[in-house]
Amino acid sequence: MSVPHHWRIASGLLVNLVASICIVFINKWIYVHHGFPNMSLTLIHFVVTWLGLFLCQRMGVFCPKSLPTSKVLLLALSFCGFVVFTNLSLQNNTIGTYQLAKVMTTPVIILIQTLWYGKTFSLRIKLTLIVEKKIT
Repeated sequence: MSVPHHWRIASGLLVNLVASICIVFINKWIYVHHGFPNMSLTLIHFVVTWLGLFLCQRMGVFCPKSLPTSKVLLLALSFCGFVVFTNLSLQNNTIGTYQLAKVMTTPVIILIQTLWYGKTFSLRIKLTLIVEKKIT
């Protein structure tokens, strides 16, 4: 019996969400209780990510594409910098401050694309950036 496509996607998103939350709390616990060096933890993240992608490729989850290094170098360096700096943020801030900095990534990217690259975004996309304030 095959699982419907939308349930597979929903399950994958849920697993990703739970794993991300667990990784953040485990990393903070490691920083607080063991003083683990940031660069070492970042290296472990990269190795585990590579291993996970390698296993997913072997299981046929995706097919890799070959691109010239010049086309992906800036993106790869940006990703590496993002991971290093978010780990530094987690090491030196509370989990709440860390999450706030991470959640602000999307609006900042949209702002950069709008101001420097002249890209426009639909009203629907802009509305997703509005923060809802809960009344307590």
